[in-house]
Amino acid sequence: MFSQSTPAQLGRMLVLLIITLVAVHHCQPLLDALAKHATSGGCHQQNTMDGEQPMHHHHHMHQ
Repeated sequence: MFSQSTPAQLGRMLVLLIITLVAVHHCQPLLDALAKHATSGGCHQQNTMDGEQPMHHHHHMHQ
């Protein structure tokens, strides 16, 4: 593997991140799939419990 400088590596990773974010932003089916996955993942479920507002958010530690 070739030796790479840290700034060059960070620059390439930043470009890849920007390209990925633009692609996700402009690809509606991918955006919908990611949103569905996030809501079914547990932390973002909209379950209402006794005495809670429907949009109440819980803040807890993930381990």
